[in-house]
Amino acid sequence: MPNPKSQADIMNDIQGLLEATERTPEVRALVEAEREALAQSMTLITSLKARQEELTALRQQVTQQLGVALTEGKERAMIFRSVVRGKLGIRNERLVHFKVAPLRKRPRKKVSVEKVVAGEAGG
Repeated sequence: MPNPKSQADIMNDIQGLLEATERTPEVRALVEAEREALAQSMTLITSLKARQEELTALRQQVTQQLGVALTEGKERAMIFRSVVRGKLGIRNERLVHFKVAPLRKRPRKKVSVEKVVAGEAGG
């Protein structure tokens, strides 16, 4: 007979063994100690599986709460940066510490002197 590999197959195998023992009272008397240990294992497995499914649901719930908290945190960070910009001034270089670009003077563009086109000069 093939050996069960997945969790569900192992649980079904153990459950089948326990049910087979219940159906045959003459065998049950011979293997009572081992049946009791197997029943305890099945009880532990069942409770751990239920806990695993509960934690999966809790993980999903916590993931949703984390998403909401991150969105709220991003909004509060924007508000904080706006307040810092307002308190320090829009040109203060200390804004860089808060990852805000201060307003800086723009360099003047040099006026380029256009060369006289050769055709116009000769005319």
